[in-house]
Amino acid sequence: MDKRNRYQYAATFSGQRRFVGLPPDEFCIYVPLALMAIFMNLWIFGPTLLIAIVGIRHLKKGRGSQYLLNLAYWCLPTSVMRFFINALPESYKRHWVS
Repeated sequence: MDKRNRYQYAATFSGQRRFVGLPPDEFCIYVPLALMAIFMNLWIFGPTLLIAIVGIRHLKKGRGSQYLLNLAYWCLPTSVMRFFINALPESYKRHWVS
């Protein structure tokens, strides 16, 4: 094995991990909806998947990959965000430090 090819580096600083060609935040939404559309009911979860794809692409247009997580942190209740972020304080308790 060639030691030079042992590690992979992103081509740019914005290069990120991808699963099946999707960023992690999109993967966590699209894959469960696609599986539910395939195995449960295509007529309910198919349009839901399409709306999710169009909506997320519209929300993330021109922004970074962590934009959805930041948006959820500021807009969703603390009880929902405790599943994802437990090290940060609640969004309503944050203050600017000068």
